[in-house]
Amino acid sequence: MNTFLSKFSNSFRELRNVHSLTGLAMLMAIALILNLIGSFQITESLRLGFGFLATAIMGMLYGPVCAGLAAGVVDILQIFLKPTGEFFPGFTLTAMLGGILYGLFLYKNQYSLPRLIAVKSIINVFLHLLLNSYWLTFLYGYAFWAKIPGRLIKNLGLLPLEILLLALLLPQIVRIRYPAAKKPQ
Repeated sequence: MNTFLSKFSNSFRELRNVHSLTGLAMLMAIALILNLIGSFQITESLRLGFGFLATAIMGMLYGPVCAGLAAGVVDILQIFLKPTGEFFPGFTLTAMLGGILYGLFLYKNQYSLPRLIAVKSIINVFLHLLLNSYWLTFLYGYAFWAKIPGRLIKNLGLLPLEILLLALLLPQIVRIRYPAAKKPQ
């Protein structure tokens, strides 16, 4: 429990560090670009994108508080820059929870394949599949269970690719960020 709470307090302290804020701002810009340009709208309620990569890096480097706040801001900015539907705070909450989860699993930890599988599985199943389907039901009046099959195929089908992308990218970020050590302490 102490480690869990320390991740939040340490991440909150990152907000007072100028270097952390500038790094976070650059990653937010990358996430925004990946969400706007590097995403594909399949249907009105189904989109494929790569913004999760920047959010995972934010969580790994700056923790759950910073990643959660940054993911929420990116979600709001995305709506203003390229609206693909109505603004709904539930989707912003989902984005923030995703950033928090990346921070909890990856911040100041020795990331591993099991951790990446766990965090990405939790995010895809509980946040993207279930919570976002609930938001769509609430927002558009869709039948909850009618949305699940298509979203299930998308989220579980892309899960191995997303884990592979994280497994390839995160070691490179650690190598760049911590050149003297192999992994953060």
